[in-house]
Amino acid sequence: MTSPNGSLAPLFDPKTVAIIGASDNILKFGGRPIRFMREGNYAGTVYPINPKGGMIQGLQAYKNIRDVPDTVDMCVVTVPAPLVVDAVKDCVAAGVRSVVIFSSGFSEVDEQGVQWQAELDAIARNSDIRLVGPNCMGVLNASSHAVGTFASSFEHGWPKTGPISIISQSGAVGGHIMVLSRERGIGIRNWITTGNEVDVDVADCIAYCADDPDTKVIASYMEGTKKPEKLMEAFATARANGKAIVMMKVGASDVGAVAANSHTASLAGADAIYDAMFRQYGVCRVYSMDEMLDVAAAAAAGHFPNRNRLGIVTISGGIGVLTSDIAALHDLEVPELPQKAQQALKELMPLAAVRNPVDTTAQMLNDMPVFEGSLRTMLTEGDCDAILIFLSTIGFSERMMAQIKEVLERVRADFPDDLMILSMVSRPPDREYLESLSYLVIEDPNRAIRAISALVGFGRSFVRDGVDELPLLPAETIAPPLRALSEVDAAEILGKAGLPMAPGRLVHSADDAAQAAMEVGYPVVMKIVSPDIQHKSDIGGVKLNLQSVDEVRAGYQAIMAAVGQHAKGASIDGVLVAPMISGGVETIIGVHRDPVFGPVVLFGLGGIFVEVLKDVTFRIAPFGLGEAHRMIDEVRGRALLDGVRGQPASDVDALALSLSQLSVYAALHGDVIESIDINPFLVKAKGEGVIAVDALILTHSE
Repeated sequence: MTSPNGSLAPLFDPKTVAIIGASDNILKFGGRPIRFMREGNYAGTVYPINPKGGMIQGLQAYKNIRDVPDTVDMCVVTVPAPLVVDAVKDCVAAGVRSVVIFSSGFSEVDEQGVQWQAELDAIARNSDIRLVGPNCMGVLNASSHAVGTFASSFEHGWPKTGPISIISQSGAVGGHIMVLSRERGIGIRNWITTGNEVDVDVADCIAYCADDPDTKVIASYMEGTKKPEKLMEAFATARANGKAIVMMKVGASDVGAVAANSHTASLAGADAIYDAMFRQYGVCRVYSMDEMLDVAAAAAAGHFPNRNRLGIVTISGGIGVLTSDIAALHDLEVPELPQKAQQALKELMPLAAVRNPVDTTAQMLNDMPVFEGSLRTMLTEGDCDAILIFLSTIGFSERMMAQIKEVLERVRADFPDDLMILSMVSRPPDREYLESLSYLVIEDPNRAIRAISALVGFGRSFVRDGVDELPLLPAETIAPPLRALSEVDAAEILGKAGLPMAPGRLVHSADDAAQAAMEVGYPVVMKIVSPDIQHKSDIGGVKLNLQSVDEVRAGYQAIMAAVGQHAKGASIDGVLVAPMISGGVETIIGVHRDPVFGPVVLFGLGGIFVEVLKDVTFRIAPFGLGEAHRMIDEVRGRALLDGVRGQPASDVDALALSLSQLSVYAALHGDVIESIDINPFLVKAKGEGVIAVDALILTHSE
């Protein structure tokens, strides 16, 4: 049995904790966990381990972990790197269930460290023990106060207990997030930093928290993953269980990617692929710690609308304009309120602007029935999925806050499931009270809107069908052979996989070309076919819109002459004669083999949108029709497929089917395919289908 079969429960919720390298000095790494567990009234049993034995911080110490008369759930190792491997071997012999290794000096340092880490890896793979680290800051259960960390943050206060589990590859980042959470009054369930990830990694921890009944939200900092399949399974489990995941993935820039690889020895992969994978599984990606905590705290309240209609009530007209602008940036609609709602609001506030945003002016705060009435009207008649209420600094007025709290108590009692966000500055006790009523309190309206958009994203993800069925491939589907493939080969292979390919004939003379042109029908296109020439038009290997026999014969001669001049030595299969297909929207679809996630499908609009704007999106293969449609909707030029300037709407359903089929084919033969490029892939008018005009397949043999 190998380590991945071992449960992480002893790590996240240990009943017995041992510390190898335990110290009486409460400032040392081996002394801090004991001190903090004693101060935090940890209910479990703590076993100090030190070769000298005796008493440590008032507890009986043992000379070796094997001497402990109990099964140890979690053992913290604080000894120097040269002693770690033997300490972990002792833990295995003693039946310890999980080990947290603080010690640094492993793969992040030098070759000797690499060797020690390899030994730890072998121990983990050949036993049931779970190893965290090395070179990590450790783990914390905020409710039981089981402390497996040397973080000093407990010296100035314990984190609040709550439903958010924090998982970080970086110890410093994880520690910083924990302190920020405490200072903002955000409750934590579990906290762990994984360091070098010799065994337990971010994917394992997310998988555990996804099934943990006391975790509602998972907030994670990640630089890369060595277990992509496990990570995606964990994301799918969290989504199925209605748990929000907030992810800060770093390494987007070239410099950042190099730093990430150096820091954790993990594969960062292409950032665009990670980004697509997060969208595919409904993970909210954030770019700052403040944004992470805003979204995580908002998600912890448990309100997840699946529509994006935002109602705004404000005492400031300027804030109404600002919030409307920001809402548009985050794909939130600020719709005009129904006439019934506007009429009711006008009756309450004759001077107010009631279209949405609703600008009440300061009048609202001088008349609490007006305040309460406006909120109730928005909730009952506004047809909005979230209400943002801007109250500025009124929270500092004790008199006003007393009245506002009474109103908000009554409103929440009658509307327990509605998403309401207060954008206001208030004193911590008032904020905590309002949050206990399931109001979100976010001072900056811009940050509030970002949090609302994240909640809508989660809501839409949670209501997706659990199974996005994959299309079946035709029975004649074949794997690409491990050799250089021509365009004709690619068209035949992809056609058998169910992708509509333009018809064509391979010819070897001008006479053959003329005969083929008559058979396929004028006008025609002619292209050199060679596994050695990928960019045919660059060397004159393509002739378009040929209208007659004479043009076809001349075109054949010109192509062969150009190839002889610019591609000497290239292997030539012949010249392809195909009908000149026009009309439809040019798109590009393809497959890229990512070093982390394997086959990834690309979609984008053709022409300038690909070459200049790089308007493309990705998905991890395979996926069904629902995901294919979401993929199509992500490109900025999506409106072109709906028809512009009198053009008919395109056959988006046929496009989605082709994307899904390509993803299934790529996943089936991912051990062979390096890349597939189908460009242009023409999307015809609705009901007329799609057709591939050009295709290229590269296999691993090339």
